[in-house]
Amino acid sequence: MHRQIYYAVTDSTNERLKALADEAENGLVAVAGEQTAGKGRIGRKWQSQPGQGAWFSVLLKDERLNAQNVPGVVFVCALAAARSLNRLCQESGFAIKWPNDIVHGGKKICGILCESGMSGDTLQYAVAGIGINLKAESFGSELPWAASVRSETGFDLDADAVIGAFLNEFDIAMEQMYNYRLSGILDRIRPLSATLGRMVRAENGENSFTGTAEDFGPDGSLIIRDLDGIQHTVHAGDVSVRGVMGYV
Repeated sequence: MHRQIYYAVTDSTNERLKALADEAENGLVAVAGEQTAGKGRIGRKWQSQPGQGAWFSVLLKDERLNAQNVPGVVFVCALAAARSLNRLCQESGFAIKWPNDIVHGGKKICGILCESGMSGDTLQYAVAGIGINLKAESFGSELPWAASVRSETGFDLDADAVIGAFLNEFDIAMEQMYNYRLSGILDRIRPLSATLGRMVRAENGENSFTGTAEDFGPDGSLIIRDLDGIQHTVHAGDVSVRGVMGYV
């Protein structure tokens, strides 16, 4: 069981758990009705409108979690989010855009941000933050690829039900990662991937290239073969990868 704390309004559920991390227990979940400073990967802002989604974070302090396997948490979260949404909506249209987004019909439904607390080389804790757009119908011109579960599928899901379904899938997947390492998680992600087999563009500042996403490396990196036939291995923290013809 996960103990939950609820904030009607807060800056960021990740920030709340980081502030509580020294004293709080493993598995604590922070849930927000609204976030005023939600954030995504590479410093991007995340819209967290009141009553329009599931905005929550999970604190991880399991003794089996360490600096070597903590990068796998983002893939566990992506798998849990896609599986729980597909089950709740009774379909298979929710897919994983490498490394940390859930998409439906080419539109972004969910984003994931994992952060770690270190003491020297020792991992003290990790925080997994998840934002799932559930009900919003409009996101503004600055977010042309955003959508919600309701706008894409017609399903009007309850945030508590979504969080509960996610946590069930998350716990199962975390145990699998601890017991069998990341390879088992990546095997389960491959059939749900919206990235593999697609033409993508990898960007890192002035350095960019286009190619086909061929597979995942054993550490969750993305293997891309460019238009000249050269194979590249890219890591989530280093590049932004998007589809050539759209977000996916």
